[in-house]
Amino acid sequence: MLARQLRILAAVIREPGLQPGQLAARSRVSERTLRRDLIALRRLGYPVSYSDGYQLQESLRLDGPEGPRGLGGVYEQQIRALRARVPAELAERIEAELEAEAPATLAALIAAVLERHLA
Repeated sequence: MLARQLRILAAVIREPGLQPGQLAARSRVSERTLRRDLIALRRLGYPVSYSDGYQLQESLRLDGPEGPRGLGGVYEQQIRALRARVPAELAERIEAELEAEAPATLAALIAAVLERHLA
């Protein structure tokens, strides 16, 4: 379930403005599941809003901490969500695997973005 929710979040970040049917299709879920998962993501602190399509809402709060900024903030928020959802031992194994694979995955992502912009 968490993986599915993160897939939805990634689609919102990658393609802001998607309509419910489009976001459900990109995320490979039904619209009903999409609605439930968006509620769960909001409860986890992800400011997903709808205004002419789904998008992450900018944090304009003056009274408290901002939402995650940059890769580190997003990573930390996702790790907290993981720890809240799965047993501690499993969360530790997943986090260790993420930390082992993240540098190579990030390098591949950077290479792909560079190729798109330089092609």
